[in-house]
Amino acid sequence: MPHVVLQGVTVEDWKRRHAPFVVREADRVFKMDRLYVDTNGRAALLETILVAGSHTQKFFIQLSNREGGLTVRLEPLTDPEKNPGVKRALALVAHRIQAATGCRYGSTNIAEYLLPSGDGVREG
Repeated sequence: MPHVVLQGVTVEDWKRRHAPFVVREADRVFKMDRLYVDTNGRAALLETILVAGSHTQKFFIQLSNREGGLTVRLEPLTDPEKNPGVKRALALVAHRIQAATGCRYGSTNIAEYLLPSGDGVREG
């Protein structure tokens, strides 16, 4: 399962900073919209839409606290096709959190989709 661990941040930290955003890259549009946080503040779901050409996928990205940070991964119940666009969506969310909070990237299995810390993302 594709994922990114972020160190030095919690779901609560991100909840205070989250705002919906759209990113356009080549023939793909990523729309990250509503953030649903559980009552304990330990996990959240981010409503995500990916349009790639004529193909649209709707899914949730799950944020869950772990010791010293949080994990960004796909919510298993929505189970989108794990194609490069979906992996890039995870990386964009991880980057957005990293840039807003100053946290660090930890372990991941999608390193090739991540932006280095501090790099900008063209939003539209």
